[in-house]
Amino acid sequence: MRIYITRHGETDWNKAWKLQGRTDIPLNAHGIEQARRTGEGLKKAGIIFDRVYSSPLQRACKTAELISGFSADKIIKDSRIIEFSFGKAEGTTPEERKLIPELKDFGNFFEAPQNYKAQPDAESFETVFARTADFWENEIKNLPAPVENVLVTTHGGTLQSLLLHVDGRPLADYWKVRFPNCSMNLVELKDDKFRLVWTSRLFC
Repeated sequence: MRIYITRHGETDWNKAWKLQGRTDIPLNAHGIEQARRTGEGLKKAGIIFDRVYSSPLQRACKTAELISGFSADKIIKDSRIIEFSFGKAEGTTPEERKLIPELKDFGNFFEAPQNYKAQPDAESFETVFARTADFWENEIKNLPAPVENVLVTTHGGTLQSLLLHVDGRPLADYWKVRFPNCSMNLVELKDDKFRLVWTSRLFC
């Protein structure tokens, strides 16, 4: 089985460097075009999906529709692959967070994730690791034949957690690879084991 994992298309908050988290921001016009062109590129490469999963947030769902060609009702919305919850940090830019006392150490999330401490209204790395591991082990591993190509549409933070479960890198290297909007990552499931085949490939 081949699992193609992507980050959603661009939003206006992406452009403004605002932290999105669970805030349900739609794709902008460029993000829609990114997803549409990615779908065309995958079809040209002969990649057709048997099943599609998406985070429940609209930016991910719309991306999944445009890439896969599936109608909205055929896409499986799974809360295990939703983005981190960042609580009151959502909607803020890096500069704004530096001016908010309780968020002064938030930069560790990106710069030193091993030192990140989630605020009470936010989600920890450990919680995200648990739910993304459950998605792999109890959802993907249980898919029946003849499912061969699966699309998973998620978010930048959660995508890293999904791949960490496969490649086993330490938390300090969480952001080792950055993913442009609509970039693809391929994981293969064979003999009940996951293997990372390639990362951050663009088809648009």
